[in-house]
Amino acid sequence: MVLCRAARILSATLIFCSIIISFGADVGFAQKDLRNANPPGAPPEFAGVKSLDEGDEAFVKDAIVKFGDRRAASRALALEGWIFMRDANVELALRRFNQSRLLNSRNYQAYWGYGAILSAQGKLSEAIEQLEIARELIDEPDERVSLLSDMGSVYSEYAARLSRERELERAGGFVNANQRFAESLEIDAHYARSWREWAMSLYQQERFSEAWIKAQRALELKAEPFPGDFLNSLRQKMSN
Repeated sequence: MVLCRAARILSATLIFCSIIISFGADVGFAQKDLRNANPPGAPPEFAGVKSLDEGDEAFVKDAIVKFGDRRAASRALALEGWIFMRDANVELALRRFNQSRLLNSRNYQAYWGYGAILSAQGKLSEAIEQLEIARELIDEPDERVSLLSDMGSVYSEYAARLSRERELERAGGFVNANQRFAESLEIDAHYARSWREWAMSLYQQERFSEAWIKAQRALELKAEPFPGDFLNSLRQKMSN
């Protein structure tokens, strides 16, 4: 659900590929891969390791040598984590996001990655918590557009899965979804994915006229095709 990031980072990762490959091939790195690394602040669902120990300190020192500093190393490993997410290799993606956060606890990409994994596992409430941390930390406007779009999608799905007996909470989730989509498009009104995802969210909210307007804008901007017979179903709802 939060995988659009994986496709968007591919061009950016090209400049890191040779560095990452050589780093991953390093014997010390291969032996100490921090497979269960769980630096303080990582989601409890990923618990598995104590805090920084001697082996982790060696890993950090090696990363600094390879990439120049902790921030650069953290970014590179997070980017590799997104490549693993694209390839549906969640275990390796989690390793890289954990390593990324170990190197820089304020790297929003690690929390975004946690949100992606939790979302894929259907743990939407937990995913939202991680994505909100990423939103607080993110310092790149271009990436913020995509993050906010992802957040709108997760908030919307979370609300849609709630029972009708939890109507107030459902309404709050959809309000948050609409707010995140709006924030995304305030930054970049031509970001097709936000129009597309917002249209589908509004459909779930039974706001069909608004959904149709958003869907038309998504089509104008050549967004990814809508799933299945979404547009036909929306047309039928509009005619009822």
